[in-house]
Amino acid sequence: MFETRLGARRTPRTSLEWCAYYAANAVAANVPWTSSVRLTDDERRAIAASVQQFQLGESSEGRHLHAAARAYAARTGDPAYLSAIEAFIREEQRHARDLGRFLMAEGIPLTKGSWSDAVFRWLRRGADLEVTVSVLLTAEIIAQVYYAALHDATRSPILRALCVRILADEVAHVRFQAERLRMIRAGRGSVAVVLAVAAQRALFAATALIVWNGHRTALERGGFSFRRYWRECWERFGDAAEMMRPLPFTPTALRRRRPRHIERLRTSGD
Repeated sequence: MFETRLGARRTPRTSLEWCAYYAANAVAANVPWTSSVRLTDDERRAIAASVQQFQLGESSEGRHLHAAARAYAARTGDPAYLSAIEAFIREEQRHARDLGRFLMAEGIPLTKGSWSDAVFRWLRRGADLEVTVSVLLTAEIIAQVYYAALHDATRSPILRALCVRILADEVAHVRFQAERLRMIRAGRGSVAVVLAVAAQRALFAATALIVWNGHRTALERGGFSFRRYWRECWERFGDAAEMMRPLPFTPTALRRRRPRHIERLRTSGD
């Protein structure tokens, strides 16, 4: 099939390197938009509402994230990080446009709001970068499991191609966010880090249950029982937790490294 996971322990990329990655990755998805294959009635019933909600979640303008990133970049003297965040937001919005195009081609209207999306936006509002990124990372990890299930939930060539592309992007997004948490937490005492990860685990568990409750039909259609879904969510959280583990470096030290060639993060290899 396709790779949806990254190895855990890797050398973190600098903000400039992430800017280079996003620039190289800013290409249109290879999607057969002219395909005449349409969703069956059963497929439509199983996934329509679910894709509507994920499309809405991908469509955020990122105002709160941008504000938190701007404050962090100014505080650490790392302006390239703000540029990387802006590129990340554009990539998420590309996902929203592509999913929206698919929904409209299927005659499925876009949704303008959901309580779960409102809760996620509320959690990020006014928060510092660590909290904002922790919330985003939770969504990105669970999205990996969701899009793997959605890929197998229908025979639509368009939706399956979109899932492949979005999954590849989400793998990179998880690494991007986890590495930043690693940098933010560098230099903290072990107790403070343990407490931060414990809070993150609690948020992740609650969110995973909410997503299962709201998207169960689509997930099951894609071959995911609750047991499989729960196991794969936590496996991916474990990978991210390793990438989040603080190392003895600072953002300033990272900025002084000479940027090296950035390979595309389309596979799990480095």
